[in-house]
Amino acid sequence: MVKKNLFLLLFYFPCLINGQNKTIDSLRLALKNAKHDTTLVYLLVALTDELFFVKPDTVMPLCFQAIAIIEKNILKANKQEKLSYLMSKGGALNNIGFTYKNQGDIAKALDYMGKSLKIQEDIDNKKGIANSFNNIGQIFDDQGDVVKALDYYERSLKMEEMIGNKKGIAASFGNIGFVYDNQGDLEKAMQYYTKGLKIYEELNDKSGISNAMMNIGGIYQGKGDFLTSLVYIQKCLKLQKEIGDKRTIAMAYINTGVIYLKIGKKEKALSIKQKNLTLAFKYCDSSLVISKELGFPEISRNAEQLLAHIALGRENYKEALEHYKQFIILRDSIKNEETDRASMRTQLKYDFEKKAIADSVRVLEEKKVISAQLNEERTKSYALYGGLVLVLVFSGFMVNRFRVTNKQKKIIELKEKETQKQNEIISHQKELVEEKHREITDSINYAERIQRSFLASKQHLDANLSSLRGGAQGGGADYFILFKPKDVVSGDFYWSSTLSNGNFILATADSTGHGVPGAIMSLLNITSLEKAIETLNEPSEILNSTRKTIIERLKKDGSEQGGKDGMDASLTVYDFKNKKLIIAAANNPVWIVRSVTSGEVEKPEAGHGSPETNSGPATGPNIQVIEIKPDKMPVGKHDRDTVSFTQQEIELQTGDVVYTLTDGFPDQFGGEKGKKYMSKNLREMLAANSHLPMREQKLLLEKAFAEWVGNLEQVDDVTIIGVRV
Repeated sequence: MVKKNLFLLLFYFPCLINGQNKTIDSLRLALKNAKHDTTLVYLLVALTDELFFVKPDTVMPLCFQAIAIIEKNILKANKQEKLSYLMSKGGALNNIGFTYKNQGDIAKALDYMGKSLKIQEDIDNKKGIANSFNNIGQIFDDQGDVVKALDYYERSLKMEEMIGNKKGIAASFGNIGFVYDNQGDLEKAMQYYTKGLKIYEELNDKSGISNAMMNIGGIYQGKGDFLTSLVYIQKCLKLQKEIGDKRTIAMAYINTGVIYLKIGKKEKALSIKQKNLTLAFKYCDSSLVISKELGFPEISRNAEQLLAHIALGRENYKEALEHYKQFIILRDSIKNEETDRASMRTQLKYDFEKKAIADSVRVLEEKKVISAQLNEERTKSYALYGGLVLVLVFSGFMVNRFRVTNKQKKIIELKEKETQKQNEIISHQKELVEEKHREITDSINYAERIQRSFLASKQHLDANLSSLRGGAQGGGADYFILFKPKDVVSGDFYWSSTLSNGNFILATADSTGHGVPGAIMSLLNITSLEKAIETLNEPSEILNSTRKTIIERLKKDGSEQGGKDGMDASLTVYDFKNKKLIIAAANNPVWIVRSVTSGEVEKPEAGHGSPETNSGPATGPNIQVIEIKPDKMPVGKHDRDTVSFTQQEIELQTGDVVYTLTDGFPDQFGGEKGKKYMSKNLREMLAANSHLPMREQKLLLEKAFAEWVGNLEQVDDVTIIGVRV
């Protein structure tokens, strides 16, 4: 199972304006008008909290800027100002630590978080202590130290419950659940995730809700309930896109990719398996792009590992090897022996510093007791000498402090120069990515124009399908085409031509894959059909010849057995003179809806095949649905590719409506439970509305599809064609 979302707790500061962008703008405006350094530091750290997932590369420079201002002013600050400076410094150190964590530098992350925790304990800031416990727990969790991770998470939970912070309590529930999840205790993990989700929903915290949903989706994934898991992950993805949290979006993409990968592995049908592997690749590749852009090596590591598995499933061994190499590099850079040693050194350093402070406090208390027992004269005498000593000590301290400050200033200036250089590199890389994106978009749009030129033209369809209604009557063509590619270009296509015997042929097909690979396959399929009709007129023979051409051409793809791609298709030939419909179909059915005025539904005469019929309502005009079942094999390489396709012939009647389709609409996930629409439901909807004008039928289908998909994504290309006789 892919790693889920930990619940991040930065040092959040209250803001007056709701909405992240508005908050950032408000903080930046306040920074311009800040007149006191304590206010300036407070606003800088608050701004880093808001920018952490929006512009993570800006967090560290702002934190170091805040710390430099604090170091400059803290010695001359009064008690209240000093407390404010220390709270801000603790927050800045924590956020620097978390930035290093996301960059994979665990040693520095623990160092800065340990310094932050020490400051929070010194000033007894319980909220800050709880946050530090939580964030340090996350690092140990990432390193696989379950005992320490659980210990810090539970410390954080107790502190949050002590101060009554609901958001912090929910985050702790989520992280404790995450530990149990990794240990395989799914029931206990679900209990904690659900507790956290309930609190986030009470607070209407979209970020918290989405994180909890992702983790619950992971539980269902672990139980093998992929459809329920997909519903939760898609809801999470929708919320995160509203928030703009790219890190969680990247993780949601990975989890979606895992689900499609596992569904694909279970599928036996090659075309469905390839579709799911293509979806898995799309989501994992999107996650990799985001994680590289933002500098999240842990997410990049997971994405590379999954892409290697997907490439193996697609039999692309060279690509699988490249992704696996990148996975090994990232894995070894994140977790190594130096990280473990750094973790131990940081823990020992923190324990030593804490003990040293306690010893200093004890010595001071003992001195106070002794001083109280001295007489007034000796107290005055020692006070005079003590005052002189303190002046000398303080003077020495100030000189030393001046040296330290100058040294820190040089370090900060050096880091600012390094940061500026990094920002310039990132900016240049961003420009390159944007340029490549424009080039890819232009190429895909150009490919769409090329593909559209191969589809059946409106002029040809109007000219031929009008004759079914007696074109001379002036009624025009009585048909509709619902064509909804998942991406800009499509694996689905519809194609028409006029055969040498004068009959009109119409193909509705679903090529292997969608997007650019599917579009390329569709062009091969169309050209193979065009070659077949040069000498053939019967649809079964046309499909046989097309299959042979496709197999021969794909033998050259470099694989051992030759390509297994092709298409599912229904081929309908209209004999206008004799009012007959001749059909050959591969995996895709053809439905004919007929109104029967008599009390008994008649069974139509068939030619070469035996189509099934289903009668409709018993009252009013009866609706008869004639289903032409397809051959259970694709037009392409298959274990039955030497068997001829079946040909069926139907006597058409005036008013019949012929429907051809691909599997995109029936296989679409949606509705309240996130299930497939199913062919049965689509057939019933078409039959119930077959009496309507064809244009209205198309509008009803578009509306029904949009409502069914809802907040989920379209999973495949969709094509439905209706022709009224």
